[in-house]
Amino acid sequence: MVPAMCTTLQFHRSSDEPDTEALIDEMMALDRQLYVDATDEDIGSHGYWMERFARCPESLSLARTVEGALAGYYQFLPVTAAYRDEVLAGRARDGMIPLEAIVPYQARGESYHLYLCSMAVRPEWRRRGVASRLYREEATFQQRVALSGQRLESLVSVVWSPCGARFFERIGLPHVGSDFGGRPVHYRTLAE
Repeated sequence: MVPAMCTTLQFHRSSDEPDTEALIDEMMALDRQLYVDATDEDIGSHGYWMERFARCPESLSLARTVEGALAGYYQFLPVTAAYRDEVLAGRARDGMIPLEAIVPYQARGESYHLYLCSMAVRPEWRRRGVASRLYREEATFQQRVALSGQRLESLVSVVWSPCGARFFERIGLPHVGSDFGGRPVHYRTLAE
């Protein structure tokens, strides 16, 4: 049976999740299913993810079915300029981002760079607008953050999959280089 369009999904922030540990387990299982070549350094440990969520609990946009199953997620991690430079240089490993490189959204007035860090959509939900909707949800969230005084300066991402590559082509995020594994790095500065 083919799932309905993404309008039947529920979209929310990771900070709205009642059980962070269960969310991490679901995310890691989905990542292992979709990114079979990913190492532990690429994915990270359960304990590391707990620390990351403690530092920035609202860093993920989630899609869940009405039954509660994780249909997909997109992590938009606010990072420092120094870590943005690490991503641009091709040295970033998503499972080893230093906690001090993450800019908590509670740090009012601080500028940051958005690392479009990880995206995963279950195969049965692909080509149904889930990734696009997660991106739009993030845009709305970023507008609210801007109203609180924080300034988003740029977007950066490393593309791991053909699905991700097609998505970044659609949103027009320019390809600027490659990482240590030959994966494309995309980057754009944002206007004032």
